[in-house]
Amino acid sequence: MMMVPAPPTPLAVALGCPWCGCPSNPSPSVQTCAGCQKRFTLSAGPALDAAVVPAPFHPASPRIPLRWSAVVTYQFATLEPPGIHAGTLDPVMALSPIEQTSIAYGDVVSIAVWRKLGIVDCVVAVLVPLPIALFCGWIAILIAFSRVPSFGAAAVFAAIALAMGALAVYLFRRGVVIGKRKARVVGRWGSSTAHVETSPAFVDELFRRCGIVRPPVP
Repeated sequence: MMMVPAPPTPLAVALGCPWCGCPSNPSPSVQTCAGCQKRFTLSAGPALDAAVVPAPFHPASPRIPLRWSAVVTYQFATLEPPGIHAGTLDPVMALSPIEQTSIAYGDVVSIAVWRKLGIVDCVVAVLVPLPIALFCGWIAILIAFSRVPSFGAAAVFAAIALAMGALAVYLFRRGVVIGKRKARVVGRWGSSTAHVETSPAFVDELFRRCGIVRPPVP
């Protein structure tokens, strides 16, 4: 059976806003989409800009893997010495890829990076640790200023309130300040989008291996 090569990736995808697909131009800084008014960065790769030269191939380059949940299955992205491999893992053990895309660093047309609000983290913070912190803090105050105060019990509830409050602040920070950062890599023959908020080193190394000056993260 003859294998048919994949069609080339349309340039409109490589030069489109990662939010809405509106046409955009590569820029070294954060830009705002003219269509949806959302912020992102778009950098030209070596396949689009002749002035961008990928780093020389080195077989001992470190392998940087990422994995994240996608409702039922897990998805992955890995920086290998020759290029980036990304795809979907099997839904049973989440070990073997059932679908995979490979893009050589020299074939990268563009890289877009953007950040979404971590809604799940914010909702969890509001529903779980924040109410517990407020409730335990209120109980600690009632015990401490009661007619027969028990400072030991008040200290226990106060400690729980502080711990839950710290957890709520952490979740809010992760959801609002850090957010869900994504990186879209478009190559000549395919594209891939990775969740990169858990590994800043992945983004730094991706830009370095592609020969692109890393833009500021939006």
